[in-house]
Amino acid sequence: MHTLTIKLSFLLLILISCSKQDVDSFLPLNESWIVDKEEAISWSMVKNNNLPTLTGTQEWFNYMNFLEKEFIEYGVVDLYKNTWEFDRWSISEDPKNWMLTVEGKEVRVAYYGAYSGKTTLKGVSAEMVLYDHKNPPDIKDKIVVIPTKEHPDKPYSNNYLANYTYNDYEYAIDGDTLPKPFEFVDPEVSFTFDIWYQLAQRLDQIAEDGEAAGAVIVYDMAFDRTKGLYTFPVPDYYESPTLILSREDGKDVIEAARNKKNANIVLNSEIIKSEAYQLIGYLPGKNYGTDLDEQIILTNHTDGPSITQDNGALGILGIVKYFSNIPQEQRDRTLLIYLDCRHYMPGMERTHKDKSWLKKNPELRNKVVGLIQAEHLGEMDYKEVNGEVFSTGYTEQSYLWSRNNDYLIESAKQAIDKYGWSRGLLSVPERPGPSGDFQQVWWGVGVIALANELRDKQNCDEYECYEDALNKIPIEWDGSSCEVWTCLNVPAFGQGGFLGYYWNKYADIDKWNPDLFISQTSTLIDLTGILMYSDLEKMEPTLSDQSFRNADMSTESPIDM
Repeated sequence: MHTLTIKLSFLLLILISCSKQDVDSFLPLNESWIVDKEEAISWSMVKNNNLPTLTGTQEWFNYMNFLEKEFIEYGVVDLYKNTWEFDRWSISEDPKNWMLTVEGKEVRVAYYGAYSGKTTLKGVSAEMVLYDHKNPPDIKDKIVVIPTKEHPDKPYSNNYLANYTYNDYEYAIDGDTLPKPFEFVDPEVSFTFDIWYQLAQRLDQIAEDGEAAGAVIVYDMAFDRTKGLYTFPVPDYYESPTLILSREDGKDVIEAARNKKNANIVLNSEIIKSEAYQLIGYLPGKNYGTDLDEQIILTNHTDGPSITQDNGALGILGIVKYFSNIPQEQRDRTLLIYLDCRHYMPGMERTHKDKSWLKKNPELRNKVVGLIQAEHLGEMDYKEVNGEVFSTGYTEQSYLWSRNNDYLIESAKQAIDKYGWSRGLLSVPERPGPSGDFQQVWWGVGVIALANELRDKQNCDEYECYEDALNKIPIEWDGSSCEVWTCLNVPAFGQGGFLGYYWNKYADIDKWNPDLFISQTSTLIDLTGILMYSDLEKMEPTLSDQSFRNADMSTESPIDM
């Protein structure tokens, strides 16, 4: 009997050890559980067939319904929609609804300016005026023609270096194919930074502030990369009907504006009361539903005009699919899906910050112990030469962010190596890079993983700033990104391609790389396992002094793509 008891105890010990999961037993990944090429293409065709995918549209609902159905199939439970209504500006994709004529002659239009008011099909007519950035004219009740600003000369400002050049980085595969850091990148080499530099000028604000009758924004880009270019950052609604022109079509319009010719703008849009929602769900861990439950957020936004803006939810689907093959009792932590919808809504996240599910549920800080961000997966790099757009043959620059912790950073480096993610740049924004310079700032929804960048100021901590520190009453607006997003200060990894050609709606599945999508998704599966099975103390981020960035840290948010 004694011998039998020993044998049974030994057998039980073996069974327990076999069922227990840890990082060493989690890796290497089981290839049969990873999304394959056929699945990746099938999933992405849903997105491709619903472009542009803008919150509140039927196309967006089609995409969201697909995601919800797939999540349920892979064992996600307690799905919840954090819903509200908003006024959605809408216009037909038929160019007859957004037209420009100058002195009676029709001009080819690349795209419309979103949320910029409306006209009838007769349009609005007025005298044109050319906008001079150095000596702004009076534009009230006129149609203002606004060329983009040129790139600055050296020495570059810290803002320019941080946002529109390569920065320092911890590690990269094929790093020898990347341009030198902190140098201007010619669009003939890659137009990624150039297109973002022009978009980020927010030229629509000029028309709004100056009460123009209408506006024509002329980008210094060929038609092939200007057509279908959705306004970003997305403005609040304003009454100055706006159209977008390419370099070649804008040349004569600029000259006509200089000579104060007359023009007519048609922007036949409408406002539709629409529903928006953030989708929340759970792939349960072994302690789900109890006080012992620990949760890892999987996050991304679901709205955008192109195949990759944004397809991160498909990467999250790949993560959920993989972990659904692991029995619940072997999943140490719950995966919390948090899909946002505010990125291409009027005024973006800042305007709708009070609708945030995270802000409505601050007690989640007690459960959330990690975060994975997936954004802009499978992108390729493009250039413009002699007015034509070509592939560079390289993958788009894309970032794998890690919180400042040596174990997390080494895990990220190994994952990039393991899955052959070409031109994947490992960035740790919270510490200087190997050369002593700042690394690419963390942008996108994943910033919710970070600590308050103003934490060293009076009445601030790592989560937010307070009007009344004793009673923890937050300041309504203090410059901290925590007021727009939410600061969780947890171990985290994030992935984001820098978009380049994928700002416009014509960047469809033909310009998307399924093999890269799988490599990036595999990387994120691997790193989700790190967060799932590692001790929290081992992963605790180091909060260091941020003065090395030599930049104003009290901005509304980091670069937000």
